[in-house]
Amino acid sequence: MYYRPFKDRAVADRYAEGLLKAGLSEKLSDYLPAFKENQLNGEEIKRLFFGATITGISGDGQQWWIDRQKNGEFTSRGSGPIFSDTGKSRIEGDMFCSQYQKSFWGVEFCGTVFRYPGGTPVGKDEYFWCSDFGFQTFSLVK
Repeated sequence: MYYRPFKDRAVADRYAEGLLKAGLSEKLSDYLPAFKENQLNGEEIKRLFFGATITGISGDGQQWWIDRQKNGEFTSRGSGPIFSDTGKSRIEGDMFCSQYQKSFWGVEFCGTVFRYPGGTPVGKDEYFWCSDFGFQTFSLVK
């Protein structure tokens, strides 16, 4: 259920229980907990990620980094052309918005940021972001 974020915990648990009854042998906790209690507000997002570096793993298993300045300007780096870019981020209410110079056709996209208690099965990725392009787990670089 890692790729299926649910807003309502009861719906997520019923879905997971159905998968288990159907024979899937995974844990119920292996889904993204996109619940209100895990959602970051705009001030928390700004305080944590503006002026910081984040990192994650792309869908093809390659690591990437985004170095974001306090004013929201960022540089992304990592594997492939999609991760070598610059852009600008901003906060709109409790939404985190980013616009790359070249990637994603230069279109701004916004999403909601959540804490990810426990992270992934490998113990990383303390946060995840749900946007128009799907979701992405990531961690702060310390």
